Amino acid sequence: MVLVFLCTCSARAQEPVPLEGQDESAAAELRKKAIDLLESVVGQVDILRSGENRARIRSNAADLLWKHDEKRARGLFAAVEEDIKAGLNDSDPDPATRSHTLAVFMLLRSDTIGRIARHDPALALSFLRATRPASIEQFPHQLRQGEEFMELRLAGQIATRDPRLALKLGRESLSKGFSTDILSVLAQLQGKDNDGWLAFYKEIVDKLKAANLAQDSAAAETATGLAQSFPPSGANEQVYRELLGILLTSALDNGCGNPPQQNAPHYLCIQVGLFFSRMEFYYGSRVAPLKRYAEVGQHFFSPPISAQVTGVIENGSVDEILALAPKHPELRQQVYWKAMMKAEASGDVARARQIAADVPDEEQRRYMLAQIERNQVWKTVSAEKLAAIQQELSRLRTNEDRVDFLLDRAHRIGVNDRKAALSLLNQASQILDSSRFGTTQLGGQVMLAMLYCSLKSDRGFSIMETMIPKLNALVTAAAALDGFENNYLRDGEWNMSRDGAVGDILNGLSENAGYFASMDFDRSVSLASQFERPELRLMAGLKLAQSVLAPRTNPSLFRIR
Repeated sequence: MVLVFLCTCSARAQEPVPLEGQDESAAAELRKKAIDLLESVVGQVDILRSGENRARIRSNAADLLWKHDEKRARGLFAAVEEDIKAGLNDSDPDPATRSHTLAVFMLLRSDTIGRIARHDPALALSFLRATRPASIEQFPHQLRQGEEFMELRLAGQIATRDPRLALKLGRESLSKGFSTDILSVLAQLQGKDNDGWLAFYKEIVDKLKAANLAQDSAAAETATGLAQSFPPSGANEQVYRELLGILLTSALDNGCGNPPQQNAPHYLCIQVGLFFSRMEFYYGSRVAPLKRYAEVGQHFFSPPISAQVTGVIENGSVDEILALAPKHPELRQQVYWKAMMKAEASGDVARARQIAADVPDEEQRRYMLAQIERNQVWKTVSAEKLAAIQQELSRLRTNEDRVDFLLDRAHRIGVNDRKAALSLLNQASQILDSSRFGTTQLGGQVMLAMLYCSLKSDRGFSIMETMIPKLNALVTAAAALDGFENNYLRDGEWNMSRDGAVGDILNGLSENAGYFASMDFDRSVSLASQFERPELRLMAGLKLAQSVLAPRTNPSLFRIR
């Protein structure tokens, strides 16, 4: 359980912000140290034999260095381009190995394009086209399918910085066929280039007029997504009416208005049923034969969520998130939950309770209010609560459960009672020390070290100093067994693909380097230098620099349960 949590904590947590609480001169000095470390890492990349490792490190480093040294960053991206080209031309005779290699380099390529797009959209497009495999038809189906819409996805990423280029790419993609990714481009253009947005909206609707929605699922999903995500405003109401007319005509022409026992493309009928009331507003009694699908559509089908809406849900303010509820009733549960959690995380518990109390669904309302109370239980720590922790601990049967429980409670109360949290961590440490050496013990010690660092306790580094030699020994043993149960190496070097238990632990450390850097950057760098394999040293150095130069914004630690 501990190891599984470690492997997934990066998806549920954020690294602490290393610059928080520092004065300007100290923060500047820390950034300088991070840049110097990054320069050192980049200067050593050529010693690596693995194109995957070189590309991964250079791609991340170029992204971090762009503002500091754009010329250097462009040179690094150019080197990544060459490594990715070579990786995509892999000629391994074993089909499974070749397929895996292609998947790894296609993902590296996609990640790099996203990084470049943040800085220079035109360069991102050039990189995409320069690294496009010449023999894509020989790739596995899922990789070929993703390639078809790469430029369209890039258009969605760059629309804010370069709306004209995004519009050009969107139009080129539309000329080849439909994809719901077109809606992401449209969403990003809205408010950035309203004339281009409206023109593109009309072009999509015009193309839908010639589509057979019953046979072309991509066209049907594009049409319903467009109708759901872009309701009419003054400038586009006529176009919106035409769009609903396309849906209505297609549904009736394909038998959705026939008696239930007669065959009809059921999926299309359910999709169209989502918009029954809107179509009825414009087309009156003509829509009546589709009425039975109105309720069914709400229960069984939901159109794709636009990137714009997703962005608001994930990154918007509490008020911006709540504003989505009346516009997107199908997302109300998600909207209220996100708004409540954001209000509570900001410290406005009263607002969180009010949001939960306003939820229309009684069951969801009760659950949300109960969740707030559960979260608030550990905001204050009393002797009675600490005694209750020990009572509950005594009922647990395994060391794994006890450690899991103690780390969770220490994290919950650490913000308000450092002394009590450290006491619980000390208990967990004693249990781990008495446990059999293995993945559970090692994974638990990594989490323990992170929590100690979050509480500014030197014990976090003490634990890691004893773990590094063990990790080096495990890496050596795993490398000797490479290919028997797991594939740890590629081109003779450790890869970061998370294969096996050792790979999980190393990736967990890498992704959470900020916990250590935020407490003592110099000591963290010293620890990273103790990895015996150069690729691990360089990756650790990269992640430490990244935790300073691109810190994640939420300072909270992970949650175990």
